[in-house]
Amino acid sequence: MQKSSLNVVFGDNNYIGFEFGNLPVGAALLVAAQQIEQAADQARAAVLGDPLRAVEYQMAEADAKAFMVAGFDGEVPATVQAVVDASEVTPQAATELILSESAAWRGALCEIRAARLMGKQAMLKATTHAEAEGYADTAIDAIRAISKAYNPA
Repeated sequence: MQKSSLNVVFGDNNYIGFEFGNLPVGAALLVAAQQIEQAADQARAAVLGDPLRAVEYQMAEADAKAFMVAGFDGEVPATVQAVVDASEVTPQAATELILSESAAWRGALCEIRAARLMGKQAMLKATTHAEAEGYADTAIDAIRAISKAYNPA
């Protein structure tokens, strides 16, 4: 976690450019929790990209589910047809691909959420700077590992 040049508002005080160890414990806990949130925000962006892409993914997922429930019969939804055209596969294969990708990004988002919430909950137990740093580092590392597993580079 970042430990220098920190800015945080805690109570009636603004701490600008502080070192982590020089903050009051309450302010340090807040900074650590904020850094966990920031890591989760970055991980979600790595998984989904632009926030509007999430809307696109949800549309495709809903269309693919409905098409599957209909027994792959009837008009192919536009979101499914786009995969058919781009990948040169059947509508059923496109539907299965969309649903497989949907399961993957939903799983990654759930894992990120769990790591974020566990890290923040652990913060409630911290009473020292060292404990806060340890809990934050553990949560941030877990969140980054999830993101990297979903987007290996």
